[in-house]
Amino acid sequence: MIFLAMTWLAPFAASIVALSTIPPLVALYFLRLRRTRRVVSSTLLWKRATQDLRANAPFQRLRLSILLLLQLLALALLAFAIAQPQIEMGDSQAKRIVFLIDRSGSMNVNDASGDRSRLEEAKQLAENRVRALNSGGIFSGSAPSVMVIAFAKDAQILCPFTDNAAQAIAVIKAIEPTDESTTLSDSFELARAFSTVTNPDKPSTVAADAPSYELFSDGRIADLSRSVLRGGEQVLFHNIGKSTTANAGIGAVAVSRNPDRPDEVQIYARVVNWGGDIFSGDLEVVVDDRLRAVTPKPVEVPAAQEDKTIGVRVPGEIQVVFPSLTLPKGGLVEVRFTKHDALLADDRAIVVAAPPEALKVALVGRGAFVMRSILEGMSLKSLETFSLSEWNDTLKKDPMAPDSFDVIVLDDAMPDDLARGRYLIFHATPINAGISPYGTKNNATAQSIRDEHPLLQYVNLNDIFVSSMTAVAAGGDADVIVESSEGPMILTLNRGALTFVYVTFDPMESDWPFQRGFVNFFANSISWLAAGGSAVADEPLAPGDVAKARLPLGAKEVSMLIPNGTAMPIAVQDPSNISYGPLRTSGFYRMSWTVPNGQSGPTSKAYAVNMNSRIEGRADAAAEVKFATERVAGIQGGASVETSAWPWLLLSAVAVLFLEWWVWLRRV
Repeated sequence: MIFLAMTWLAPFAASIVALSTIPPLVALYFLRLRRTRRVVSSTLLWKRATQDLRANAPFQRLRLSILLLLQLLALALLAFAIAQPQIEMGDSQAKRIVFLIDRSGSMNVNDASGDRSRLEEAKQLAENRVRALNSGGIFSGSAPSVMVIAFAKDAQILCPFTDNAAQAIAVIKAIEPTDESTTLSDSFELARAFSTVTNPDKPSTVAADAPSYELFSDGRIADLSRSVLRGGEQVLFHNIGKSTTANAGIGAVAVSRNPDRPDEVQIYARVVNWGGDIFSGDLEVVVDDRLRAVTPKPVEVPAAQEDKTIGVRVPGEIQVVFPSLTLPKGGLVEVRFTKHDALLADDRAIVVAAPPEALKVALVGRGAFVMRSILEGMSLKSLETFSLSEWNDTLKKDPMAPDSFDVIVLDDAMPDDLARGRYLIFHATPINAGISPYGTKNNATAQSIRDEHPLLQYVNLNDIFVSSMTAVAAGGDADVIVESSEGPMILTLNRGALTFVYVTFDPMESDWPFQRGFVNFFANSISWLAAGGSAVADEPLAPGDVAKARLPLGAKEVSMLIPNGTAMPIAVQDPSNISYGPLRTSGFYRMSWTVPNGQSGPTSKAYAVNMNSRIEGRADAAAEVKFATERVAGIQGGASVETSAWPWLLLSAVAVLFLEWWVWLRRV
């Protein structure tokens, strides 16, 4: 809850001053003045003198005096000034304050004052806030301890609770921007771990000295509905950015290689519009820094709409397909806008297209005519067929045999061992993969289809009919691509050495083989599996992900070239398992290494990191943050949340004294 409050930094000192000055002043007005006794004939005309005599008689009724009132007012103002009142928004009584500073992708929007980014504005406001908390005078008490947490995809404690304002300001200044998505719940958990004691009998309660949170953000936080404030916790929301800022960006980009003409690639992009008006703009394709295509006319993206059924704003989207391009050697493919808007990071997206590769494929099982025909029609390096017993015998002789094939197609057959390899599996349930069958279902149709997945490019499953399928329960690491009302129809799993695409039904028991989409799905699956689960192009990473690589034995001098052109060295312990990251900003990265003399092979690996505009592209700042159980209104534009009133009280006291002096002169 946010409310106005006034606190007193030095009430004890003010009480001492008031008690030592105000009572003596009043007592002086009760005392009789000492005058020289004079004998006069009459006091009839000396009315004022008689009043003065009565006023100075001890213990008489105090006569109203403007001078007394002004002097009392001056002393009261002086006492209040010494007490140092602070006018604040929020619970300033907390002994500990946690600064939560948003550094996600949307905080890079340049709509703050002075054409600064929102993050720069947030850092400046946070620095000013730290200074205000430590700006007490000689009568002030101790300032609260401050913790600084920067958050985006994850939370990071930059400074634990400290009374050192310079230290807190230094870490705030050092916060770097990212292009990551935004989550807040981890920040609360970190702060609570450092500041509160949970009652084991009542887990939902915390100690009475729970910290006060100050959130510096544009309010576009994905997990607010899952964040719950506990007892005693309060949040002050510093709203950064403008509520009218619109943004459009590229939500996804992918590359598909033509199975009939491997040198040709098809490029498509999904454009997202978060604005309230239709977005119009041109897109261009750049391959290895060379312009290769431009949309013949500006793309028109519908405006975002409010889904009233769930109360969520949904962006407008369209999919753009570019004409086929010749790309015989692979390369760096970039789709970008010809003009920029407030958020630059999502105005382009990159994929690393791999060169075409002649593949070695094994067909295990019955070898249905349709599948064999499709494989024989593809440009493969080799195709070997095995019966299930022949393949099991091969595995017994050489457990590493699956590694000698780029893809293994299992046609209604399941080997004794499925520990390693890349498989396209039809009907037979994978063993030891966390997939549990629980019966057979009849007359199934596709209900939920992830059309954006590389496996489903140019594949239409809306009209597919399956007479019989295996009902399975998939494990947590399985990715369901197509689902029916009876359960998953197509799913994938990637466990390092084991990667597979699993179709839970026999295509021969459906009308799928009679559709062109089946051929496209088959080709897409072979390419996706051969590339290690990343289609023709290496699937772009999201900001915050970790780049991984398997380097040749003996690789050394490993480094990562980051988007700003700096080469960052990487310490190598195990060349077969290299990790670097998290990669917090979008752009192009390249890992390089050297190999021993006489050893051949690649010496670099490229990575593309793209901001997902559908998640982080909404640029209009929120007026409030809505937690699971309450709402917190924002302070627009970083309005002051604490004002020291004592300077104004002191000036008022001086002004009253001047007024009292002027009144006294007039009376004299």
